[in-house]
Amino acid sequence: MTKMTTPGRLSLVFALLACSRLAVAQQAPADTEEIDDPKVARRLGTRIWWGTPPPPAPVPPRAAVPTAAAATTAPTPTAADVDGGVPTLARTGPPPAAASEWVAPRLKLAYRHFNFVQIGASSSINGAVASEPFNSVGIDVYPLTSLVRVGLSSQYGWQSGNFVSNGDYFAAQSVSLGVQYLEAGRFVPFAEAFGGVGYMRRLQFDRTVPTLYWQLGVDVGTEIYFARTGYISLAIGYLRPVNGFARVQQFETVFVDTWSFKIGIGI
Repeated sequence: MTKMTTPGRLSLVFALLACSRLAVAQQAPADTEEIDDPKVARRLGTRIWWGTPPPPAPVPPRAAVPTAAAATTAPTPTAADVDGGVPTLARTGPPPAAASEWVAPRLKLAYRHFNFVQIGASSSINGAVASEPFNSVGIDVYPLTSLVRVGLSSQYGWQSGNFVSNGDYFAAQSVSLGVQYLEAGRFVPFAEAFGGVGYMRRLQFDRTVPTLYWQLGVDVGTEIYFARTGYISLAIGYLRPVNGFARVQQFETVFVDTWSFKIGIGI
């Protein structure tokens, strides 16, 4: 048996190590990496990593590009919007209608002129009915005022040319029902029917006679606004004033069908 010298043993060990390295290289594919320098890459080829490969370089993030499809498919808030951390219901219906520029009539101070009749007055020679012009002032209040309006009127009237001391006068309360058109700008045309009842003092031959007074009528006119809550009212109407009184132990009435003119100012 031939003895192996020390140099021979070292050569054998190196040969075995080289074979094991070659076997490992053939069993596991080597991780490769391209060399950055082109000149060195042409000379050396691909760099081989025998150990743990370095981590791959991070991929730079892509910039988000908005598209038309994304804009159209983006959800829109319809249930609630958050304002300061407090959720509020979103408005889904149509926007509220703009308020009218003019406020509907609510209160009016009015003056009316009409003709009535005398009964057995001292100026009547034969006691027949004679004409008697009247003036009246009233405060009209409208608790309901839209397309339909309902009014209450407190009136005081007196014989034209006379007053309390030497003429006839009356006090009455009336109710009116009418319609009006509020969408005509500054002009609000209206038509209303009214009726009322009250007390009338008659002066006959220097003697005071208490009587009953009532009236029926229709007014047609317009209210002209000079401010949002201020207007002037002009109306012409038909009026039937009636006077009832006791005469020779029976109740009699006297009335007249006449035109009236009414002017007022209100809010």
